[in-house]
Amino acid sequence: MNTLKALLDSGMFKLGSSDVVKALAMAVISGAVFPIIAAVQTPNFSITNVNWDGVLVLAINGAIIGGVSYLVKNFFSTNNGAVLGAFGAPKTPTV
Repeated sequence: MNTLKALLDSGMFKLGSSDVVKALAMAVISGAVFPIIAAVQTPNFSITNVNWDGVLVLAINGAIIGGVSYLVKNFFSTNNGAVLGAFGAPKTPTV
């Protein structure tokens, strides 16, 4: 029973309003970065010869991936940032 209480108090499996705002910021950044990366990697890239439909689709996909992945990461993280309660937890010094 103490394990369940500790799990619930850890903040894991919870999302706050700040998480949603940060996820929206990640969505905007990802939506802008994905097409830029794709354009840089395109051979013989020319700004006059751009498939704007493809750029739009890539931006939308990037925004969805960035925002949702941020929410999933925070949903499975504790208050101190440890993913699944173990990975990335701050180390306590042992004497």
